[in-house]
Parts: sequence; structure tokens; C-alpha cells
Amino acid sequence: MKRRAFLGALGLSPLLKGLPPLKITDLKAVNADGYIFYRLYTNGGVTGVGEPSPSNGPLNVTFVGMIKPLILGMDAFHIEEIWQKLYIGLYKTRGQSASMAISAVDIALHDVVGKALGVPVSTLLGGAVRDRIRMYASYTSRDRAPVDQAKLCAAAIQGGFTATKIKIAARHGFDADPKYPDHDMVREVRSAIGPKPEFMVDANSGYSVPRAIQIGRMLEKYDVFWFEEPVPFTDYAATARVNAALDLFIAGGEQDHTRYDFQKIIEAGAVDMVQADVTKAGGVSECKKIAAMADAAGLGYTPHDTSHNIGLAACLHMVASTPVCRYSQEFIMEPGGKRILKTPLVPEKGFITLPTGPGLGIEIDPRYGE
Repeated sequence: MKRRAFLGALGLSPLLKGLPPLKITDLKAVNADGYIFYRLYTNGGVTGVGEPSPSNGPLNVTFVGMIKPLILGMDAFHIEEIWQKLYIGLYKTRGQSASMAISAVDIALHDVVGKALGVPVSTLLGGAVRDRIRMYASYTSRDRAPVDQAKLCAAAIQGGFTATKIKIAARHGFDADPKYPDHDMVREVRSAIGPKPEFMVDANSGYSVPRAIQIGRMLEKYDVFWFEEPVPFTDYAATARVNAALDLFIAGGEQDHTRYDFQKIIEAGAVDMVQADVTKAGGVSECKKIAAMADAAGLGYTPHDTSHNIGLAACLHMVASTPVCRYSQEFIMEPGGKRILKTPLVPEKGFITLPTGPGLGIEIDPRYGE
């Protein structure tokens, strides 16, 4: 189906009148005081922005030099074609790092097309089924005493959040003693927030299978909603063993990329809650596919997201247009971290309203160029 016919079927054909061809003319990595994002340029004068996960570090800049020759001159409307070309063209470096770069390009393409048509990205993805996204207050520090962490979680709940998440275990510790007792942390937080709010914990691959099952049974006594990455995330069989032994939800997938990884995760029975990240897994295009896979398997899907910027905006549009994303979504509560949006995306009483402007509906702080 030709582009005009396809968009006409979406009811967008009137918006195409007078639209110049959108050939990609450049791709740049912008360094915003250490925070890297991509800006994609077209000959129609429309630009878009995308965010690769900061986990990639300086590789996010390196990949631009590899990606640009593959996409220059291509039609920005051909998002799927571009995604496939990058996936194949970067096969020598295939893995999480390449996927992060592809994610940023995919997000930027959606931003460009949405701006060109004058519609939000959520419309491109099928239309919003919700315009307010429930967020959960996510804490990433492992350095707080249980009573101090409990006070923060309680304050978030009192401020309107209906769910919160904390860290337990030592990151990739394989049963190494954490800096604070897991049981004390969980007990203090549950006591402080009360019985009603959803309460989640993230072990970041911290346990062996036997220890994870022991910890999981303790968590069940405190009505913990999900137990994230209980064992090394690369071991789907081990995660499945933990999942089979416990009644609470097992969550995972933030480190994985593309539908091909998630097919293995789902087939293994490793998780109940899929957490593909739009800045890691392949962008909003790929996360929509992964969400459909989760839905078909009877699983939940709540994206991992540590961004306060472009990645958060892309995540909101994906979640808003995806019915299976019915659970709360992540919002990092820790101070610090680079903010580059002219108008920050922040929860009000635990919810963020979906941006409704064209594309991602955000503006970058003018200090970082146009």
C-alpha cells in the first residue's frame, strides 16, 4: 500500500496536502552537558529528536557515524523500512548497544512524521486509549537506611502516587550481603505506605535461584506486587524457576532488546510483567510489537524507563496507545539527572497528562539548539 493510501485509511490524507518530501538529510548526536540525544533532519525542514539509553555512554555518538550512511536520502515516513535496514546493516555490532542507537532513530522518526502531519505520536501508533498515565514512584538508591527510604515512599503516596518501587539486594551480587537488610527495608516501606498502594522491588539480578525464592516468599508476606530481576537477567531458565515457585509477579526485560529476545523470554515462562524499554529495545515501533506479544501470551507490560526527557515522552505515547499497558509506569524520583526539556514532564498527583502537540509534543531547551 502506498504511503498516501495508507495514511488516507487512517483519516490523515487531508493533512498530506502540500507536504514536501521528507528525505533524511542528516543525523547528529547532540551533547547536552553530557546527556546525549539524536536530532534527525529532513529536507522538508522538519526535525525530530530521539533518545538512546544513556547506558551506552560515548557509544551513542559512535553509532551516529555508522547509522548516517545507511539512512541519508531515505523517506522519513518509511519507519519500518528504516528500522529493518538498521537492524540488518548493524548486524556486526548487533546487541544492546546497537539497539539503543536504533531506538533513538526510531523515536526521532516518529517525532518527525507526527510533526509533519500535525498529530501526536500516539495517533501514529493507533490512537490514545488513555490520556492520563498513572506513574509509580521509583527509587534507585541502595544507600538509604530502611526508615529513610520508607519516609520517602510514604511522602510519594501522600502526594498522589498509588504505587512505589525500591531496590533490594546488591546489584549483580549473587547473594552478596547488601548494605542494608532486605527484610527490614521491605517491612519499613510497607508499614509506612499502608496496605493499599502497589509496592514493587527490584533486585537487579542480585540473587541465586534458591535465595531468590526465599526472598520472594518473604516479599509475598508483605503483599509485594512484583519482584524485578531476581536472578541474573541473562538466564531466562533460572528466572523461570523462580517464577514457577512464587505467587507474586516476576518482572524483567529492561536489559533485553528486540522482539527476538522477548520471544525467548516469553517462551521460557520467565516473567509475568514485561519491561521492554523504548530507549533500549528498538524504539516505539519495536515496543509496540513486544507489547502485542505480551498481550497474546496473557502477560502484563509496563515499560522500564529512567528518562525524564525524550525517552519519557516516547514512553508516554507508547503506553497511551497500547491497551495492555494498564499498570503504572516508572517515574524516577531521585534528585539529579539531566533535564533538557523546555517544559518538564512531571507527575501531578501521580499522573502525567499525555502531551498532545505534534510529534512527541515536547520542546528541547533552546540552549541545546534547534
